[in-house]
Amino acid sequence: MLKIPEVKFAYSAKQSNVDPNALCDWLEACTLFDGPDVTKSDVVDMLIENQVCTDENQDLAHLIADEGWDELMRRKRWGGVPDYVNITPTRISSPIAWQDDPIRSFFILLSALRIYPEWSKSFYEHAVQGDLFERVVEAICPHLLPGWVTYRAGWSPDNAKNIPEIVGELSKRLFSPGAANLSHWLESDGNDGGLDIICYRAFGDEREAMPLFFLQCASGRNWRQKINTPNPDLWQKLLDSAVRPSTGIVAPFVIDAKELRIAALIGQIVVFDRVRLLSAARQGNVVLEEHFKQEVTNWLQPRVVGLPRAA
Repeated sequence: MLKIPEVKFAYSAKQSNVDPNALCDWLEACTLFDGPDVTKSDVVDMLIENQVCTDENQDLAHLIADEGWDELMRRKRWGGVPDYVNITPTRISSPIAWQDDPIRSFFILLSALRIYPEWSKSFYEHAVQGDLFERVVEAICPHLLPGWVTYRAGWSPDNAKNIPEIVGELSKRLFSPGAANLSHWLESDGNDGGLDIICYRAFGDEREAMPLFFLQCASGRNWRQKINTPNPDLWQKLLDSAVRPSTGIVAPFVIDAKELRIAALIGQIVVFDRVRLLSAARQGNVVLEEHFKQEVTNWLQPRVVGLPRAA
């Protein structure tokens, strides 16, 4: 078993103060990286041993464990947990090695960085993990939106794009004229203007006003701060486009229904979280190219080995 998460597992006396989302992320990580099995009695024992619940209040510990099971069943029903994960009333089993499902392993490890913030300080590499995440999303996007074209616009360590370059490429793809003078709208050329991936439905008529999404990929804990990025009004000006682009955020975490609704409202965005990404990847039978799969596995290896495990 992995250690109890460092956050969102507060002492619970009369009611649960454990976040069901964090609890389920922990259960998924335990079975995938330290499994193959986790039992409900294991979870109850861990809650009591770590003083989340008292020994005299085992009923509450069982209730918390039940909430974790319920959340995992919900994720599986929605397509975010694969068929090979077997869930019984008392046991979760994940019989395959994490290396055999690198996309799911990558997303769950990124989620583990959120529930172990102190541990993660030794393993956090913003630029590298962000680049890997964008490339994984790029592979999945054609199956999120079948028939649409995907273009990765975001800055990366080995492809330092700037806004004028991105505008030039998008103007050709989207048949928009582009702003006559970009400097009217930019304080500086910047990196990528918060725009990571564009998905658009191309037609053969070489006219604009086609369906499109401008997406921000957020692999870190600060995803909530990015729900207004990229700014659709700015990009409409930069492209001199007739249509204000729709925007969205892509994250490797499972975002609960209430939080997703609030983020969508405030940012006026579409949301692609881990459940939606993995569901699309599975339906599209997405397999990473061998060299890229090895990159992802190499990034994961020391972090999986270093995960905080219970004594």
